[in-house]
Amino acid sequence: MADWKDIGKIVAGVAPVLGAVLGGPAGAIASAAGSLVASCVGCDPSPESVSSALRNPELLLQLRSLEQEQQTRLLEWQGEQLRLSLEMERELSRRHEADMQSDSWLSKNVRPLCVLLFTVALIGGVFGPDIPAQKLSVLTDLGFGVYGYYFLGRSVFDKGAVRLRMGRDHAGNKSG
Repeated sequence: MADWKDIGKIVAGVAPVLGAVLGGPAGAIASAAGSLVASCVGCDPSPESVSSALRNPELLLQLRSLEQEQQTRLLEWQGEQLRLSLEMERELSRRHEADMQSDSWLSKNVRPLCVLLFTVALIGGVFGPDIPAQKLSVLTDLGFGVYGYYFLGRSVFDKGAVRLRMGRDHAGNKSG
């Protein structure tokens, strides 16, 4: 089953801005871009219909001219997706800061406990009884998310090894 991110990967080869908007994080914007693509290629505004239509190389090439015609709108949509993504990251950082400032033992330790419990589950899954391949695949994917989020997000960003200066000058002051 195709989704707009899959369509974005297909489209990016001929229309990179349109592909980026289709594959972006904001679902409503990706859906609007998908509807725009569907109207251009003459099909229903669903990822499955658009995917089927884009098997025709001529229709795929029409998207290049659509991107040029709609470039202003697409760039606005892409900017909005970036703004929403940054807003989500800021909210996540605020939540982490609030957890660490809390007097609650649980709020300060919920992420390490999740990593510990997941590690126990992973070891049990590997050395325990046979697990179907599909469940092991899901467990592995979940592991990448849990460990990646905890060790990269927590260690790198929370401890200040990486500082994002979006909208700030080199001294860290907000730029106008």
